Amino acid sequence: MQILTIDVGGTTALFELQLAGHTEQYKIPTGEGFKIEELNNQIAALERDYDLQDYQLAIGVPGLVQNNRLVACKSLPGLNGLSFDTVKTQGELKFICNDMDAGMQATCDAKYACELLVMCGTGIGMSIAFNGQAFTGATGVAGELGHCRVMTESGEFSLEQLASGDSVRSRNITTQDDLYRAGSYLGMGLAWTVNLFNPNRIWLAGNMMNSAPYYKGCLESLKQMALSAPLAEMKINRVDDMETLVCRGLSAMLARDYPRA
Repeated sequence: MQILTIDVGGTTALFELQLAGHTEQYKIPTGEGFKIEELNNQIAALERDYDLQDYQLAIGVPGLVQNNRLVACKSLPGLNGLSFDTVKTQGELKFICNDMDAGMQATCDAKYACELLVMCGTGIGMSIAFNGQAFTGATGVAGELGHCRVMTESGEFSLEQLASGDSVRSRNITTQDDLYRAGSYLGMGLAWTVNLFNPNRIWLAGNMMNSAPYYKGCLESLKQMALSAPLAEMKINRVDDMETLVCRGLSAMLARDYPRA
């Protein structure tokens, strides 16, 4: 069975096509103006180039996804409304899901009671897994860590406004001290999750984790603010091969015949 998985990110989209015996990968730019029509055009081009007809398709997107529909996406507003009805394909679209929930499926292990995947790139996202199963909440939108509010000396802000990649770029944060401070805000948010969920493992992903002062601020703030009991047995891991994380998770979900909601 041929498989196409698509990780639609805030700046690029990765298309991973699994064919007999090998895998092909393609990237295209996205950005705020990227629309459903452009996604459909790329899918159609791959179907023509590889004569794809009877194949499986899965899509991971940032933002709020409910019942295989992208309800709201700040970084890609042109994709709002993406659904089974709006995706044009010759294959079988199995599901559309949040990219964080897909990525979690590439990292989690059923032997662990609780794991968290936290990504800080353009925005901030989190996925939660209990015994290898993603927890998405009552209506499918659990894990919106970036929208939690923080009171600072300058006023009240969301974690995304204080610590996301977009925030760092828009505020032209470049000094080590300021990057450390931004990372410390994310660490504070992680401390909340540790106290709430008592996880076995936290996975850290996203390009902001490549900034040494940001990463240091995140870890030191987490260790200072979280309770010592849940911290004692918890491990913090960096995600390897971040570029293909979501596509690997989508493939894992397809292999388990993830149900269409």
